[in-house]
Amino acid sequence: MRNIKLSNKIFDFGLNPKEMSIYAYLCSLPSENPMFEGNAVKVKQATIAQKCGIKAVQTVSKVIDTLAAKGLVIPLKRSVKQNGHKGTYIYEIKKLPTNDSFFFMDRSVFGKLVPRQMMIYLFICKSYSLQLKDSWNSYNDISAQTGMKRETIIDTISELEQLKLIRKSRRKARDNKRLYVDNHYFLILYVRGKIKKQAKKIARLYCKCNRTGSSLLKSFKFTCYNITKKKICQVSGNNFFESG
Repeated sequence: MRNIKLSNKIFDFGLNPKEMSIYAYLCSLPSENPMFEGNAVKVKQATIAQKCGIKAVQTVSKVIDTLAAKGLVIPLKRSVKQNGHKGTYIYEIKKLPTNDSFFFMDRSVFGKLVPRQMMIYLFICKSYSLQLKDSWNSYNDISAQTGMKRETIIDTISELEQLKLIRKSRRKARDNKRLYVDNHYFLILYVRGKIKKQAKKIARLYCKCNRTGSSLLKSFKFTCYNITKKKICQVSGNNFFESG
């Protein structure tokens, strides 16, 4: 599966960007040990560092110890190879319940973002409304819930825009059209498969996979053009903005 489901309660543990990034990555891994009820994963710490944008492997070890102290990760006994050398680490992941509140994220972002970018991206995914296809939070709100400085959040959101993961839209005040009051964020979702000439086919695929009402197709605006050697089609409208 391309998307993974995480609990909204992940933001209640006061995790810093590195802890959040590593925990989300471990939750995205499939289990290779059915005996642990599908929550045990086997992965190298060097792989975790590469996928989470962390330079030093030693930092990964320290962060996992912190996650273990918070009860989110349990390091298990390492396997032993035939030559006697220690094998890959095995971790039991304590996944938070997703019965009442949860959000989806695209697992393809791992390996593209550094921890602070991942923190903001996860928060936008959490606050994103599937019905309205929109996320609206002020910089102060994001700062209060992530523990990051307002200036860092502004820079990070600009970086996510440059990476084509989100799109920011500024809204004007109702009583004064010259004044901007709110920032709205839209997730850019990537459609797999061969791009067709008719953009409506991509929109129908989006509606089918994301259970979007077919009536929304009437408000969509379709454009297809080449920006590289490969054809890239963008489907945009009042309700979502998508590239494939």
